[in-house]
Parts: sequence; structure tokens; C-alpha cells
Amino acid sequence: MFGRRRIELIKALLPDAEWERVQAYALTDAGFGTDPFGTDPDVLGLGYAVGYWLHRHYFRVVSSGHEHVPRNGAGVIVGNHSGVLPFDAIMLAVDVFRHTDPPRLMRFMVDYFVYQVPFLGVFFRSLGQMPGTRRNFDGLVEEGHVIGIFPEGAEALGKPAERRYELYPFSHGHVELAARHRVPVVPFGLVGAEEQMTLVTDLKPLARALRLPYFPITTTFPWLGPLGLLPKPVRYYVHYGEPITIDPDALRSVEVREHEVARVRDTVADLIQRGLEQRRDYEGAQS
Repeated sequence: MFGRRRIELIKALLPDAEWERVQAYALTDAGFGTDPFGTDPDVLGLGYAVGYWLHRHYFRVVSSGHEHVPRNGAGVIVGNHSGVLPFDAIMLAVDVFRHTDPPRLMRFMVDYFVYQVPFLGVFFRSLGQMPGTRRNFDGLVEEGHVIGIFPEGAEALGKPAERRYELYPFSHGHVELAARHRVPVVPFGLVGAEEQMTLVTDLKPLARALRLPYFPITTTFPWLGPLGLLPKPVRYYVHYGEPITIDPDALRSVEVREHEVARVRDTVADLIQRGLEQRRDYEGAQS
């Protein structure tokens, strides 16, 4: 009964074409109604329905370069992270699902602290998102999934306003894993999330006590209570770049590995600049 009600709710929230897209997504049932990674099709469908509304009507996402996302087989999608709360990750996952045919679910490597929060970890797994471990990455690649990684880490969500669109150092895990599995890295640059919330300060002692990467104080939180966590309805601009083939020598040479990390990071920086230019042109045309 509850499952049927969820299906009816999903259908009510989505246009017919998007409901068909949800139905078209191939999910392997490993028993108990989920795939081997714990993805629940009903939860995934409901998550997409809410995400679709945010994507189209709230953040009004403008994106390009979808042809660079692999239509089948594994790939690693890598780019910048920001915005205090990870709405950028949600919009990226919706964007990839919405603009690939057949639809592809992007599975993010999520910082492990999320899975220490009661109920939240189970919810993330139900949506197909995984703790960022090497074993999980290996399993997802072997099953042919597209994987999302933010090499700046969760700390990048707490960028202060004066560091907007300044990339933090990239970790090298995505390069090593892509080289080891011989899968492409698809870079992206996302513009808009930096302005959705304005960070005033980070209460680091409280963050450490709660085992969080940061504890944000913004212009609206905690002053407005839970409503202070609602982001501004800024428009997102996303550009996916051409796939990058990582030099296998990155597994054996520190110099090659650092070069490949810098190559990915520079490409992401270029895609961000493209998004900033597009936003200026769009806003200029509207004024």
C-alpha cells in the first residue's frame, strides 16, 4: 500500500516524459527490493521528482556538454564544490539523469561523516550514494556506473565569500582510481552555488565536537531557524568538458600523478570561467 502511494506521488510530481524516464532506469534487484548498493527504486524516484522540480523551477539549471557523459560503462565525473549545503551535488545528479539516454544515475563518493548521522546514511544509500571508500569505488566501476567526486572535499562547501570560485587543492584519489580502472574523467564546472548562501563564519570548535567538516553561520542561519537553511533561488550553470584519459604512469610516478591532478584541476577552472562568462552574457541580455 505504502509503495503504491509513493508511486502515485511520484507520478503526480513529474511530467509524463520524466515519469517514463524513471521507469526506464534499469535497476538490478539484488533482493529485498534494492540493488547491490542499497538503492531503493521508490526512494530514488521520489528523490528525482523533488530534484526535478528544484532543477527546472528553483535553480533553473542551464547545462551543456552532456554528450561527454558516457552513455554506457563507467566514468568519473569531477568538478568544483560549494554552497554551504550540497545542493550542487543534487542538481548535478538530476542533470545527468535528465539529460542522458538511457538515464544514468550518478553515484557520488560521499564523505563518511554523513553515514554517522542517524537515518541520513540509510537515506543516502537508498538514493544510490555511497561512502567514499576504494572498495565502493571498485565495485561501482566494475558494475559500469558513473561516479561523482568532488576532489576539493566537503570543506569546500564552507568557502567564504571572498574565495568564491577559487578552487581548493584537489586530492589525487580520482586520478589514481581512474588510471587503475582505465576509465575516463569527465570534468565539469558549476557556477551559481557559490551565491546560494553567504558564509559569515565557521564555528570550528563546534564542528570538531560534532565531527563535522565545518559548522556554518550564514546571513540567514541560525537566525531564521530551519528556514535559514533554504538557499537563494540562484540560477545554476553547468558545463561538462571533454573526457580526460589519465596517464597510467600516475600509479607509479608522483610527478605524473601531480601533473594529471593539475590537468584536471585546470580544466575545471576553465569550465568555471566559461560558466561565469555565460552568466554575465545572460544577465546582461536580461537587463
